Amino acid sequence: MVEIFVPKIKQATIRREGLNVLIFMDGQKVADLPWDAALLLAKAMTIQARRIEEQVKADKIIYDQAILMRSGAPFGLSSHPVIINEAKKEAVHNPTLRKYLTGKRAGGIGGSIVGSPTVIRHKAKK
Repeated sequence: MVEIFVPKIKQATIRREGLNVLIFMDGQKVADLPWDAALLLAKAMTIQARRIEEQVKADKIIYDQAILMRSGAPFGLSSHPVIINEAKKEAVHNPTLRKYLTGKRAGGIGGSIVGSPTVIRHKAKK
């Protein structure tokens, strides 16, 4: 694992020279990367930033996921197990969601059904 420690940064600049990507911090060059290494670094940074964003916005994701669960949507907004479990609890117990997403709007016919429907396949009767 590569670690780059940079003290308080006032300005960061990213440039390219030929086939390399240069990173400057406060006017000093701190990295000179070939283009493929720069792509890998950018991808890794994006992945970690999105994971942090998921943690920071967990409350909103939980509520939005609960709405999707109550409406029977077959997809989710997160794959984090803690967020999914909290969204299930929210979908079942939130009075506002229970009030406005019931019956057919909640993926069911009569009462409140939470989750997406499952298709069970079996052989046809003759």
